[in-house]
Amino acid sequence: MVQALEGLPGIKNLVYSPESQKFLLEYDSRKLSIEDIFREAAMAGRKRGMNYQAKLVDSGEEEKMDTSRSFFLEDVNIEGFKSFSELTNMGFKPGIGVIIGNNGVGKSNILDAIVWALGEDDLYRLRCYDREELFFSGSKDYPPASRIRVELVFKRGKERDAAAVRLVREMTKDGKNAYWVQDEPYQKEQYQSELIDLKLSHALKSIIRQEQINDMILLDPRQRFQWIKDLLSINGTENTAQRISMEIDPLFREYLDFLFPLGEGKLKVLEQNGQNGMEIEMTLPGNRKRRAHQLSGGEKSVTSLALKLAIFGQLDSPFYLLDEVEPSLDYTNHKSMQAF
Repeated sequence: MVQALEGLPGIKNLVYSPESQKFLLEYDSRKLSIEDIFREAAMAGRKRGMNYQAKLVDSGEEEKMDTSRSFFLEDVNIEGFKSFSELTNMGFKPGIGVIIGNNGVGKSNILDAIVWALGEDDLYRLRCYDREELFFSGSKDYPPASRIRVELVFKRGKERDAAAVRLVREMTKDGKNAYWVQDEPYQKEQYQSELIDLKLSHALKSIIRQEQINDMILLDPRQRFQWIKDLLSINGTENTAQRISMEIDPLFREYLDFLFPLGEGKLKVLEQNGQNGMEIEMTLPGNRKRRAHQLSGGEKSVTSLALKLAIFGQLDSPFYLLDEVEPSLDYTNHKSMQAF
């Protein structure tokens, strides 16, 4: 798209601003209209199989969009949960946050703590067989925990004085839960309602768990189609097919272009014996055609990541949680993922 616009008569300057995450465009309105620019962007997208949708927004809407993008998780405080024997704080900045450490130090437990604080009660999803495993079991230096507590602090902007939202969930060994929002006690139903108001209700869906990066891509086309329908809570088969074709597929291709620049892919909605399915078709270097199950380990991981992020993009969630999604990637794909 950038190359297409740079070649237009009347374009004076086109640069990308990492700070605002926007393209800054300077053009001569006597030679070129904003409608011409949008049309050329759309044409450039169609040539690449993408669905660019440029639009004008007024200052009020733009401010609202910026506020939505800048809502981020700033602090996580964990005490007594799984491997956390004492109060532990982790701070994050806007953008991509990465937790690194040796195997077995509890990196995945941080993700578990976050989703638990956001209302997750399914022990399987929390990687536990019983509730006792949520509590620190004790060690030579620390006694077993009788209470677990996780606090999440979200900021509504990047500024130092931006408003903060503090959410706390606590549970004792007898299974009694307590919830707080801005240090005020809430009932469970009130807490869940607050999560919806904060657009955090879908955060439990926008997660890629350890060793589950390829779970959806390994399903057959019919199961894949149903997986998307269920995750996005779409009513009707026809609506799901349209959503895949019009919204998910363009994003999938765009993300894949970053993550796997030497390959191309597309999502194809199928209908067989009265049932719908979704096939993933890839074109690899050398014009090699492959379907999802025929890809190598690294190719599967890159394709899965692009597809899941495209699907997550349909959810109104302020963040995604990715737990060790890169083990199958080679050096080249690692670099592509880092750049993405």
